[in-house]
Amino acid sequence: MNYSMFVIIGIFAVSIFASFSIANAETAAKSTSFEKTTLLEFTNNDSTPVHTVKLWLGKDAGNFKSFKAERGWTGVLTPQGVLVFTSTEPLAQGDSVKFGIKTEMDKPSVNWKTADSQGSEISIGRAASTATKQNTQNPNDNTSVPTTDFEGAEFRIIPESPKTGDEIRLVGEKFPANLDLDFLVNGQKIDDYKTDNAGHLVGRAKIPLTIESERVELSVVDGQGHKKTVSIRIAQAPPEDTNHNTGTIKRLVVEKYESIAEPGQKVSVSGTGKPGGSVKITAKDPQGNKIYEAVAQIDNQGQWIHETTIPLDAPLGSRTVEFSDGIDTITKTLSISVSKIIRLSSSAIKYDVGDKFYFNGTAKPDQSVQVVINDPNGKEVFSDILELNGTSTFNFSYQTDQNSVEGTYAIFATQAGQTEIIRVGLDELPRPQIIAKFDKLNYASSETAKITIQGEPKSTVSILIIDPSDKVKITESVTLPLDGSKVYELKLDGYKSGVYTAVIKHTQSQAKVIFSVGLQAITGNISAQTTKKEFVPGDGILILGSTNANAILGIDLSDPDGKIIKHKDVFSDKEGKFSDGTFRIPSDGKQGHWLIKVKSGAKFADIDITVTGTVTKTFTIKTDKLSYHGGDKMVISGTGGGKSQTTKIIILDSKNTEITDLTLSSTKDGSFQTLWIVESGLEPGKYTVKVQLGGQNAETTFDLQ
Repeated sequence: MNYSMFVIIGIFAVSIFASFSIANAETAAKSTSFEKTTLLEFTNNDSTPVHTVKLWLGKDAGNFKSFKAERGWTGVLTPQGVLVFTSTEPLAQGDSVKFGIKTEMDKPSVNWKTADSQGSEISIGRAASTATKQNTQNPNDNTSVPTTDFEGAEFRIIPESPKTGDEIRLVGEKFPANLDLDFLVNGQKIDDYKTDNAGHLVGRAKIPLTIESERVELSVVDGQGHKKTVSIRIAQAPPEDTNHNTGTIKRLVVEKYESIAEPGQKVSVSGTGKPGGSVKITAKDPQGNKIYEAVAQIDNQGQWIHETTIPLDAPLGSRTVEFSDGIDTITKTLSISVSKIIRLSSSAIKYDVGDKFYFNGTAKPDQSVQVVINDPNGKEVFSDILELNGTSTFNFSYQTDQNSVEGTYAIFATQAGQTEIIRVGLDELPRPQIIAKFDKLNYASSETAKITIQGEPKSTVSILIIDPSDKVKITESVTLPLDGSKVYELKLDGYKSGVYTAVIKHTQSQAKVIFSVGLQAITGNISAQTTKKEFVPGDGILILGSTNANAILGIDLSDPDGKIIKHKDVFSDKEGKFSDGTFRIPSDGKQGHWLIKVKSGAKFADIDITVTGTVTKTFTIKTDKLSYHGGDKMVISGTGGGKSQTTKIIILDSKNTEITDLTLSSTKDGSFQTLWIVESGLEPGKYTVKVQLGGQNAETTFDLQ
């Protein structure tokens, strides 16, 4: 059991039993607190297994900030502020389970209720917290919570050799997720931060001017005293950086200064000087060439301030910035950098039909990378999960053929919630277009959603957020940097539970992406199926199912070796229905039994399918999707037929009645492609597409919804 966020040193446990309970149902609960962290242990003393434990706080106890459960238990915080823990392995008589919670108030009293598999109440009570006593723990007492340090965690500072008074950036990784940390300089608290969901630490701080020692210890510490420290040498700032007066003349002082910035970022600097004077600000590159100059006026109170925006095409690296009032000159260093974790590039920006796309990238070596390719119609034509196995580089490829759609393809590479997007063209140069992707599908209202936007460099795009009632919630404009890629952060405070749409627009191009807020894991069963059970490499998979309304679900496709080929999150609609047609058997997929797992919370449904190997027919046809609605455009294509021959296509309904027929000619390589507008008013059901080319015949099916 990993209690990385809920370590309590020296626990002196005191049992607090339920204040009231249902007849013949006894559940013991004990609660131990250290400041805002509480450990709750439940023991089932009844013959009825416990499937669910619910926790809620009193009106004066604030809210839950975070929580942790033992392995096998899943926790969900509802919009009403109730923590609901469920397990696939119920708590049998005599067994115990521990939960860790962090709250806004110290040592809270916690209301609780346990229930069986049908949701029927077993026990209910209130656990009053007892504060922990340090240094009284028996070392042989196995009931204590195992301590967890920052083993494997690391952080660094930018720049690596700062002076007193300099602003630095902290960058860390492999810390516990959503953990509050204090930043100390020689044991003195300077600032506090919180890690993100992936355990990344990003923050800014300023080295105090009062530090006199040459070597300084920089530390990050959590609430239980776990510490990570780096030791660096600190140079003393030049005398001009300190605030001093000579007689009645006020000397130049630079106070607020940002020493680290990114292209496109607005930065400001301020200070004091001789009232009525001015400050000349000059930036120079490493070779001493002047690259920026401005003048800031000093007001009658001796205050001055200057703001500017770092150009989008500003070169990365360090430069010096001089501040002069004609008497004193103060020199600072400015570092221009970017903080991308993942990078992606293509061997070419334009390919010919039949070429293979080649891609290379770099990412963190200890996490997998999910890659996806969408064709010009937005259809997903390739996806894979790449295991880096200790290396920071990865590569993949995609083979085009005569049926590949010409135009601009979008390639996504995602790791740890960060996405890199690039575009390539097939038979043409890639066209500027807006592409957008959220870092995940479902959020809590306390989170910040991140949208990666790719478009024309230096262009201004508008962002509209449409709420579940189709009303515009916010409108904002952002400018894309030199590489055309920007991560836009959307704070979700005040967002109600439901499904939202983000519309990103620029001139004639726009992208629509959906996300949800506050959708919960299900409590009921999941029913899921595919439209067929047997597939060949390259086949698309249509997954249909039903469960609770407005629930979040995850879908995994695994090959015969158990490797997850693709993962995707989806949600059910207000009637509990869900579907997805983006899954596809890879063209080099292994023969054998594959597994599709649909999971939500502790509930799941498995779908077994079989991949039989390569296509045995030389003449094959396909449609661009597996299901359609009236008025949709259907692309029908085929390969392996006779060269330059008449091709006849017949579409039949579920009663084998002919709906329409199409006639065209195959190309010199025996392939063909045509477009059919699905007629409106047709009855829903399964339809058949039959093709005759010379003496060869082939057919496929699609669903009309």
